[in-house]
Formats: sequence, C-alpha cells, structure tokens
Amino acid sequence: MKEEINETVLSLKRSGKGYKTISRETGVNINTVKSICRRSGLFRDNPEHRVLFTIPEPKYSTELATVKPLPPQQVITGHKQTDAYLWVLEVIKTGEPAHIAAAEAALKKLTITPKEAQEQYTRYLQQNGAGWAAALSTMWLDNPQHFISNAQSQREQATKVRGVFGSYGAVFEPVPAEYLIESRYGSYREIYCDYMQEGDGEFIYTDVLPAPYTLSDVVREYQYWDWLSKMRGAAHRELYPEDNLWENSHLWHRENWLEKQLETIRPVSRREALDVLKWYLESENFADMGRRQDGVYLNLIGSH
Repeated sequence: MKEEINETVLSLKRSGKGYKTISRETGVNINTVKSICRRSGLFRDNPEHRVLFTIPEPKYSTELATVKPLPPQQVITGHKQTDAYLWVLEVIKTGEPAHIAAAEAALKKLTITPKEAQEQYTRYLQQNGAGWAAALSTMWLDNPQHFISNAQSQREQATKVRGVFGSYGAVFEPVPAEYLIESRYGSYREIYCDYMQEGDGEFIYTDVLPAPYTLSDVVREYQYWDWLSKMRGAAHRELYPEDNLWENSHLWHRENWLEKQLETIRPVSRREALDVLKWYLESENFADMGRRQDGVYLNLIGSH
C-alpha cells in the first residue's frame, strides 16, 4: 500500500502538479508528499549525471612554443595585386595577432580594392573551369574583416583547447561519457558506420549513460556535447586547416533525444523553467527555421 501511494505521489509530481494539489488529491499530508518526492531524488539534479557532464576548468598553459610562420607567397592568378590580396588573406588566417596587424597595414597599401580582387579572382576561376562554383568559393572575398573575425575567434577557441586539454591531439581522446558509450557501441567511426545503416533513434545511449532527472541536467549535457564539439572543431582546424570540418556525428541521435526531453521532463520550479526558457531562446543551435518546438514552450510555461 505504501509503495502504491509513493508511486501515485511521484507520478502526480512528474506530471507537474504542486505539493498542495498532490496532497489534496491523494489525502496524504503535504509534508509527507514533500518527503516522498525529495527522498526519491527524481526532482533534483542527478549527481552522477552532473559529474559526467560538467565542463572542466582549464589547467594547462595556453601559450604556444612557436609563432606560426607566414604562408609562402604564390603566383595564383598572375595579376600581382590580386595575388597580393589573396596572400594577405592567408596571412590573416594564421590567427597570429602580429601577422593580422601586419596584414591590416598591408591592405591599406594595396591599390586594388577587396571587391575588385574578388571579381578578378572569380573571373580567373571561371576561365579555369570552375563555372558557377566560382561565385560560392569567393563569397566572402570582398570582406577582409570577415576573415579577421574568424581568425580571432579561431585563435580564442584554440587557446581554450590548449588550456583544458593541453594539446590539440588530446581533445580527440574519448571523454568519460564516451568511454561508457564505446564500452557498448564501439569507437566514433564504428558508431558512424552503424548510424549510416540503422534507423532514426538507434543511438541515444540511454542504456549506458546516466539519465537526466531534471531539465537542468538536460541543458547541462546538451551544453557539454556542444562545447566538446566546438573544442574538437577548433583543434581540427589547427591540425588540418585544409580539411573538412569536424562533425560529432556519433552524437546526433543523443542530441535529438535531449531536445525531446525538453518537452517531457517537467520543470521542478518556476525558476528552472524560466532559466531553461531563456537558454532555449538564446541558443544559436535552435535558431534554424522550425527547430524550436511548441512542445518545449508548453512544457516550460504550462499547457494552460
């Protein structure tokens, strides 16, 4: 009988009802209702989950032993000013503050404008068989500030990688949560290959990862994976600047599952609901058309 009462109380609490309402509907003293809910541990953060998905603090030096060298000057189009402009952009991409400052000074000395260099290089690509793709590959070429901002952002991210992991290579080692995943599902590449063959929802890892008890747990884990992906992306760009971007494809289903939990796990308080709602609205990850879901809003602000 006691177990049935406990289950009823917990079920009502999970549905979002308050202590007073549960007490009135079950006839259980309100203090007993509070005690049942608190002892269950289901309405506060999962401590095991928190340990696994807390973003670590920096502990290593962020200084680089050597400054990146200047890229070699090359004859690309044969038009001196255009080639000089393209070289300046390559200098900017190194991310070295001194190089960027020198590049900005060099831009002022060029007699060709960024727009003219873009047009000249586009024509060169088209004449050499690039066709319509030439316009795509030169899209930001008339805006050197775009390259400066990207280089500065990349340098900042790369500094954070070194501070937390010590080296760019170390960031690709499995984190504790991934060790749990690999114990059951295998390495990144094995998961990706299986993912390409299996249906939606196969790899959410609920059988090996601790469950999020609260919306705060959900947000923490989502932020953790997003942070790790950005760290690996920054390291990958430092190690392989000409390569494709890093993708955390082995976590796609898990992240989609976490998004769904935002619709189903009830807020434990108005404060938590408000904090999660602010994060949800401000997060760039949900800014895509149709990405934000009404179910999340209804869960956070109440269906009535």
